[in-house]
Amino acid sequence: MDAVPLNQILFGPPGTGKTYSIVTKALEILDPSFLMQVNSDKALDRGEKREQLKKRFDELKEEKRISFTTFHQSFSYEDFVEGIRATVDDAADSSTPNFVIKKGIFAQLCDAALQNHEQNQQLGVRDDAAVWKISIGEINGGSDTRDYCYSHNEMRVGWPQAGDLSTKDYLGNSAFSPHNKNALWAFSEGAQIGDIVLCFAGNSCISAVGVVSGDYRHEAQVPEPVRKDFVQVRPVRWLLKNIDFSVKELNGNTALVQQTMYKLHRITWPRLQEALLAKGHVLSGAQAKSSVPALPYVLVIDEINRGNVSRIFGELITLLEPSKRAGASEALAVTLPYSKQPFSVPRNVYIIGTMNTTDRSLAGLDVALRRRFVFEELMPDPQALQGVVVSDDATGVSVDIARLLSVMNERIEALLDREHQLGHAYFMPLCETPTREVLAMIFKNQILPLLQEYFFDDWERIAWVLNDHRKSSKVPPFVQKHGRSLDVLFGANHGVHAVDKRWCINPKAFESLASFAEVIEIGSVPAVLDVPEHKPALMGDGN
Repeated sequence: MDAVPLNQILFGPPGTGKTYSIVTKALEILDPSFLMQVNSDKALDRGEKREQLKKRFDELKEEKRISFTTFHQSFSYEDFVEGIRATVDDAADSSTPNFVIKKGIFAQLCDAALQNHEQNQQLGVRDDAAVWKISIGEINGGSDTRDYCYSHNEMRVGWPQAGDLSTKDYLGNSAFSPHNKNALWAFSEGAQIGDIVLCFAGNSCISAVGVVSGDYRHEAQVPEPVRKDFVQVRPVRWLLKNIDFSVKELNGNTALVQQTMYKLHRITWPRLQEALLAKGHVLSGAQAKSSVPALPYVLVIDEINRGNVSRIFGELITLLEPSKRAGASEALAVTLPYSKQPFSVPRNVYIIGTMNTTDRSLAGLDVALRRRFVFEELMPDPQALQGVVVSDDATGVSVDIARLLSVMNERIEALLDREHQLGHAYFMPLCETPTREVLAMIFKNQILPLLQEYFFDDWERIAWVLNDHRKSSKVPPFVQKHGRSLDVLFGANHGVHAVDKRWCINPKAFESLASFAEVIEIGSVPAVLDVPEHKPALMGDGN
């Protein structure tokens, strides 16, 4: 595991298996023993091995050990780290939006990586636990109700006039304000079993920390010495009681308010746990810190170079360095701009990016990103197509797909550069179905459109890649000129010096395996091959 880089980018031309390789790369980090076991199982063929690896990858993704995103031009810091989002509470007539700070995919993964899963199980805290603020009785009033709740592992609120909240009748009662309805909804439904509740003790302090341990109930007969109107009850396992702990910094320097119950969007359980332990507060029922290493987490960023990296990562680009990670010798933390919380990147968070070299060369990539990532080049691999041959028994023509790919890439590299080669992944369907029809579909729908993009519709150079300018007279070329000559159009002494750019794709070429065979070399098809006459398809308006 130590040998696997924390930050790596797989780069290469399109179709070289970068996204495909993510499964293996992620399992090298998250479950290397399983990866080794499957790869060494000689009873499994290649397809069966891939199926098992992908299944394990999906399981880890379901467990939220893997997060996946794709960068694009509109992707922002607010999507990646945190931003302000408008939300509407689930209470019935709550149509007014609340603006809350929402964590992005990277911040969520970092919070998950900080989780002590073993301890959470002991305490009954669920993954992705929300944190809620609860007021039990008046702060300046008697503490009998609060003390009773602490000693009996429950939390209580009033509003006996709302009746049994499970009926939801209160939602249609105009006597209750939207704030009151939201608070009652949060108490009875919003807080899930395994969520964290913090008991209010002032505008910045809490007096207790608990975990919701059961469903809501209405209790008409209230025990002594509880206030008689406190009929709404939820079971809670109190982990800390009678403390004086400020959550103001964790809450982005925002004061708590006296609303009975609401979600604290800025506070997460892992960060709260860290802050409590730093102040010497040991959670009731929590065992000593486990010697088991923290579980690794993986963030996959597809097309990482298509986004504005400086804008997306912001100040966190520095924190990606191994020496700047939390717990490292030169660990750094930053204060996030919206939540005002301290933030650092855990050492068990791995980033795997992919980038297409045709979108942007490495030389143009953000220098700060390049310094903090290990780059692994994935180039076309003709060996992956070794033994794949498309044959036509009737004509005796055959096409070696590995050679076809190699020859085309040699020409592309000579005419353009190595970063625009064709990947082997385009031709992988032929491993299962090596037919002319499948080969034609690949050329028609993927290879030719890609070559058009590469060469900016310079059809003469596309024809060179396909060897069309040298094909035998009876072998249909993929690309050919069409229309009458310039002399016919403008006269013998027309004086027109423009280059004739009228080219068209010849549909007959897709029907002839010989057209594919002569991409590799001329004279590779039988001399007696008879190809019926054909009319070229016109490009554009055909004039």
